[in-house]
Amino acid sequence: MKFWIVVGLLLLYPSVTFADEAVSQSQLLEWMKELEPLTKVHYSWPIPLKDVSDELLYEYVRLTHSVSLRGESCTAEDINRAVEICKKVNSNGFKTQASIAINYSVWHRRFGKDLPPTDFGQKHKAELDLLKKRMSFVQNSIALANRRHETNVKVGAILFDSERFVRRSNDKKWNAAITKKLNSAYDIVNRVFPESRIEWYGRGAIERAGSESGWAKMRFTSHAEKGVAFGCSLYAVPENGNTRETFRRTAKHAEEYGCEQVTPWIALASGYRRQTTKFHEFSMDWNYDLIYSWTLGRELNHPWFAKKRLNERFAPWDKAKIAIFYPAPFYPKTPHWGQHFVAYVRGANGVTQLPVLKRSEAKSLEQKGLVQPHDVSGKPKNFLGDFDQPVLVIGLAFTLFVFSRIVGGAAKLPMITSWWRRESSRDGSSVACSSSSTLSSTIESASVSSPTS
Repeated sequence: MKFWIVVGLLLLYPSVTFADEAVSQSQLLEWMKELEPLTKVHYSWPIPLKDVSDELLYEYVRLTHSVSLRGESCTAEDINRAVEICKKVNSNGFKTQASIAINYSVWHRRFGKDLPPTDFGQKHKAELDLLKKRMSFVQNSIALANRRHETNVKVGAILFDSERFVRRSNDKKWNAAITKKLNSAYDIVNRVFPESRIEWYGRGAIERAGSESGWAKMRFTSHAEKGVAFGCSLYAVPENGNTRETFRRTAKHAEEYGCEQVTPWIALASGYRRQTTKFHEFSMDWNYDLIYSWTLGRELNHPWFAKKRLNERFAPWDKAKIAIFYPAPFYPKTPHWGQHFVAYVRGANGVTQLPVLKRSEAKSLEQKGLVQPHDVSGKPKNFLGDFDQPVLVIGLAFTLFVFSRIVGGAAKLPMITSWWRRESSRDGSSVACSSSSTLSSTIESASVSSPTS
């Protein structure tokens, strides 16, 4: 009996004990090669170049038209590699040329954490001097790499993430100082890269909040600073109703300031998850259902979903001229990002199949060393082979069946004991002389019969 209980539990064990494992870069590469480039340029948080092969980086740049580097710390080697990859992509003759984006967290480097925006002293100057120095370095390094590779790769965008200051409701002097600081950074970058698009994270964003209305304005900017677009965080992709409403509300807010563009910052395989003890919390590893990444890719990149008559059903996605991914592509702490990126691009391409391996494919790829011994749905390969849901159901049913027999048999034992005592009192000697095997047979029979109601 114990043996069959163990067998039933083992049938269930594989389905409940293993977490999802990420798809390998080799598999991502195969999927990405099959896709067409996105219609809109997609920039990102700085790509961790040391974790990405040249071949994978090429396919990513081919699909998004960009490679993003960290302005504060990128090296000449990083820039040379980015230029080389962009040149290779651009040799395909795509209408949208691949370019470099520079991320920079201004007012977070030299300006003291405790200083107010109204401080324009030495720390203010040191912050701007560092920005000038790094932008000049990037400019010179790109020019050198372009000469080396005989190409003309450009800086397509500067992506500012400045969360250092918070706008106040009734403090004009404070808010004016924030505007002045942001504009001074804008002007420096614009002088070095006059043709580049300059983005501010969260500029004019309307976001979900634990307020009475459920919404709040992001306050990292004053809205009066220089910039081509407002921006919003689409950091809860599985909640596609809230995702659309976030973009709709930010677009309406932008119109109030005469701005016709809204740039979405998109969190794939990550984002703000609902919590029982707080409104939400950002998770770097959130492997939600792939269909939501697919749906967002479809809506944001296909013009049909941006039709004005459909704005209340979807969103005015035509206002999104570009998009920006956060967290960084292929960031190790967001292990499922690549798979969700493929789902996103498949949505944009109109490919109706989600990037999930069939078991036969998973087994073949595992033998080639292209995937870990788990398929992408998170079910592990185990000693039972490629069993699927029917086996799990059978295992559960079998375990419950055996358990019911045990309970049923145990319930009948008191009845048997009572009968034995009655018979003993009536016919003491004859019953007493009954074979012990007879009692054993009776008990065994009771233990395997169906329980009575």
